Amino acid sequence: MKIETQKLTVGVVLLMALLSLIGGACMTLAGVARYQADAFIENWEKSDTEPPTQAWEIAHAAAQRAVAFYPVANGDYLDRLGRVHAWRYFRHPVTDVQAQRSRQAALHAYQAAVVARPTWPYTWARLAHAKLSLQQFDSEFDEALDRAFELGPWRIGVNRERVNIGFSAWPELSGKQRRAILESAIRSVSYSVPEAKRTVAIAQQADTGLVLCQLLSTELKKARGVCL
Repeated sequence: MKIETQKLTVGVVLLMALLSLIGGACMTLAGVARYQADAFIENWEKSDTEPPTQAWEIAHAAAQRAVAFYPVANGDYLDRLGRVHAWRYFRHPVTDVQAQRSRQAALHAYQAAVVARPTWPYTWARLAHAKLSLQQFDSEFDEALDRAFELGPWRIGVNRERVNIGFSAWPELSGKQRRAILESAIRSVSYSVPEAKRTVAIAQQADTGLVLCQLLSTELKKARGVCL
């Protein structure tokens, strides 16, 4: 009986060791795929152009492998998959039928990502942007926009994304949401001169430039060279 118990214990230990090795191998493969997808995304961000079909397909496959190989739902990897989908036709207008499938896939990836990692503001902002690209102005859009601000109130990337979303969706926003978007815009203007010029330009394109400029202090306008 004692020998059988020892054999069972050894078997359990060996099984756990094997599972650990398999899990480690899967995580390594997921990490390699992640870095491959990142390389493509960084290149697209620098060029600010829609990716060629072949490049996108390679990046998409890598992002999918990263999600599939990781042993549990990983918010970072799911967010990355969403970004790959979002880049596919990001220059196409919101009414473009061809872009709808990819944008819907991006939304699904972001939805899974916020479940796996609910405190990451960038994913909430991207989820709101995905809803914007699909013209889905509903309670999920409202929640994503609000959560991004609550979780990352001073992160420039979050405020930049909220400014893009908010001024694009201005007619669809409530008074409370508009005030929050304007607050993100003011924080973006305060961040740096390039960010200030970019933010004011976006506001002007949305016919909200005057509203934003009226909220900026004279000192900030002079320091940033905007609204003068």
